[in-house]
This record gives sequence, structure tokens and C-alpha cells, in this order.
Amino acid sequence: MPDSITRVSHRSLTAAFVCILLAATMSAGRGEPLSPKVAPEATTWKPASIFKENEKGETFKDQPRMNLSGAACVPTTPKFTSCLIANDQQKYAQFFSIEDKMLVPRDVVLLSDEDKDPDAEGVAYDDGFFYVTGSHGRSRHSDKKNLSSYVVFRFAVDSRTGAPKTKPNARNVDGVESSSRLRKVLKNDDDVEAYFNEPLAEGGVNIEGIAVRNGRMYFGLRGPSVKRRAYVLSVNADALFTKHGDLKPDTASLDLGENTGIRDLAVVKDGVLILAGPTRDEGVPYTVWLWDGSSETAAKPLATLDLSKVKEGAKAEILLPLEEDATNIRVLVMFDSVENGGARSFKIKR
Repeated sequence: MPDSITRVSHRSLTAAFVCILLAATMSAGRGEPLSPKVAPEATTWKPASIFKENEKGETFKDQPRMNLSGAACVPTTPKFTSCLIANDQQKYAQFFSIEDKMLVPRDVVLLSDEDKDPDAEGVAYDDGFFYVTGSHGRSRHSDKKNLSSYVVFRFAVDSRTGAPKTKPNARNVDGVESSSRLRKVLKNDDDVEAYFNEPLAEGGVNIEGIAVRNGRMYFGLRGPSVKRRAYVLSVNADALFTKHGDLKPDTASLDLGENTGIRDLAVVKDGVLILAGPTRDEGVPYTVWLWDGSSETAAKPLATLDLSKVKEGAKAEILLPLEEDATNIRVLVMFDSVENGGARSFKIKR
């Protein structure tokens, strides 16, 4: 082959390689999930009757085990002796422990004595408090303003043992503080104010994740998703439960993909894990990202969850870290629309 043809061929191959590399880089920059697909571990998680009865055997009339929406645990020794789980159809949350790959139900705590449920969508723990957030948005199935959802609750526990400082009460609100201050923050935020009080079907504000880290409380928004960007709103955690404390609000927009919102948040050693998924019913995969909590830093895609064996129509809404090291993070994922959450564990590389 003539040298000239050889040189042209080499240049063509090099150009093609550069184009492929640039395309991949551009895709990564747009937030597309280039992370590997990760299948669930072979571990079988046993079903448990969450929200059926408490540890005293008291049975509740309503059994909203199909609507689990958030969970977190106190870092006790041994692990997972004090955890809290919420659902988006009732006015209470339930303590549980994890024993031999099963969620064991414990006491139930009433969060609100309002006529309507607070549409609880996320649970977090930090420094002696469990936190539960309402969706702060309209109901998916109604065009009416869902005023009972504009609230964040906290419940004090012993930071060493996880034991509640006030005996959990399933019949009366006891030991539960509530705050509606976040409503004003959302209403006045430059990024999301246009979507405040709008229906979810039209991209309205809807909180689904909560995490607390370094004194900041982070709220992950399922909607809106604008030009591939999802939003995390943060405030000073202590100030939220005072009347006039400076909330110091901040908003981060993260490129997670088209029609992609945040379904849960969870704290790990080096940042905040994000469970991302469809804002409504789009064919968007569920993915896990790592974000350092800074509004200036893009989230790192870690994994695309292989949910091919999960019940059709299930929505991944709980991301609970189980253990982590310098290389991997093991997480428990649970689902709305699956009885008792259908827990699956995944081992994800950092």
C-alpha cells in the first residue's frame, strides 16, 4: 500500500477514534448514565409485615405495606437495631430493625394529627434525630393543593442506642416536632418557584429524598426536571425547627438525564448518594450517583440498577446504605407498589 494511502488511513482511524471519545465525553457531561448495570445480590431478603402491627402485636386497620417511601437507620453497634420507615399514604412512621436479612417491625409513631396524611416521602437520621419530610407538592391523583404535605418532622432518639427519647405513640402525636418553614423557601427559590404548587404531571415541585450531613438538610426533588437537570434544595438543619433561625437556603442543579428526578438521598462517608429515576412514568432507568454535597460539583454516576426481575410497575423509592469501604458501597433498595417493599441489595463500586 502506498505511504500516502497508509497515512490517510491512519488519520481516518485516529479521527474516528477521537470522534468516538468526544461523543462519549459529551454524553458523560450531559449526565447520561454511562455507569455499569448492576444486578441484585443473590442474598434473599425475607418478607416482613411492615405497617401491619407493632412489636406488641397491636394490629392497625390500614396496612399500607404497598407504599413504602423512605427509611434510615441510627449508626448503632451492632448495626441496624434502630431504623425508621415511612409511607406516603398514612400519618405514621414505624421503627424497625434488620435481623437475618429481614426488616423486623417495631413501634409505630404518629407524625401528624391533621385530617389528611402528610404524604411522607423520605426519612433521614443525623445527630440524635430522625427526620421525615412530606412531599411539599400536590397529590399525584388530585389537582387540589395538598397543604398537609408542606411539613418536615423530627423525632429525638439516643444517638448511641437509637432508643426513642419519647415513647412512640401510635394514637397521639407525642415527642414529634414539625416545621412548615420549607414551604416559603420553595416558593421563593429562583430555580423552582415557577413549579411551586403545580401538579406533578406538569413538572410541579415534589420532594422524594432527604439527607442530613454536616449540619445541612438536603431535599431531593423528583420534580421538576428541567433540561436534564434535577434539583437538590438545602437548608440549615437546626434552623428549620426554629421560628426565625437563618435557614441559609441553597439550590444545586444536577445533570442526571432527561425526565430524570431524585427518588431518594442517603449519606455515606464521602458525600450523598442519589437514587435517580423517572419523574413520572417515563422509560428512564433507576441509577445511583455520588455527590459531595456541593452545588459546584457534578454528581458521579455509579450504577444503573438491573431491575428486570422486580415486579412490573414497581418504583424504587428507598436507598439504604448497608456497609461501605474504599471500593464498594452495599445498599438496600426498596420499592413502592410492592408489598413490604420487595427489598433487594446491590453492591456498587465507588
